[in-house]
Amino acid sequence: MEIGGMNFNYTYNVSGMWCDCYQASGIREHYGLTGKEAVPVLRKLREHMEDNMDRLLEFEPSNGWGGFDGALDFVNRLIAASIANPDEKWSGD
Repeated sequence: MEIGGMNFNYTYNVSGMWCDCYQASGIREHYGLTGKEAVPVLRKLREHMEDNMDRLLEFEPSNGWGGFDGALDFVNRLIAASIANPDEKWSGD
């Protein structure tokens, strides 16, 4: 995924954590939105993750590639990029 010339990528292994909040789209919920529009969407995802941490830890992959802390940090980086690029649109696969 990309905004303002910055590229972001995180392992698919934690997608269940993100789909727990946005069932149909997961982390892709903010695609096509401007940074300003994406901030509340991503903050909702962060809040959902924080409020449901104990349950979401069950989604951590057994192979060790990705985990709750890294997935939450990734969402925080997306929020920061959205704030830094309020008029740019998010794009992705």
